[in-house]
Amino acid sequence: MIEGLITGRLTTDPSERTDRFGKTFMVARMRATVGDGGLRANTGDGPSSLFVNVVAFDPVPCSQLRDLLEGDVVSLVGPITPKVWTDRQDISYPALDVVAYRVMALPKPSIPDYNV
Repeated sequence: MIEGLITGRLTTDPSERTDRFGKTFMVARMRATVGDGGLRANTGDGPSSLFVNVVAFDPVPCSQLRDLLEGDVVSLVGPITPKVWTDRQDISYPALDVVAYRVMALPKPSIPDYNV
């Protein structure tokens, strides 16, 4: 486990879950750019991005995640655990798990409706 700050773009809308004791928490997924920030696909040179699994338990980061949508840019602070996931073709990819205790976000601006 590593304490860190990671920034990326949400790949799904964050969702609220409830544990077996009735306490709510938030989960989300995001993609973070690595290396030189290129947009190339995963190649033999290594991946251009990492999938990040996010979970938040404290009320403040849960509330902040609840207000975000897929595509929003978010920075998270918390313990980061490196993981590996394997796709259906049996190719392994790096991933990260983050327990977010601080959230800073740039939600997409809403498009004004001038027809009102």
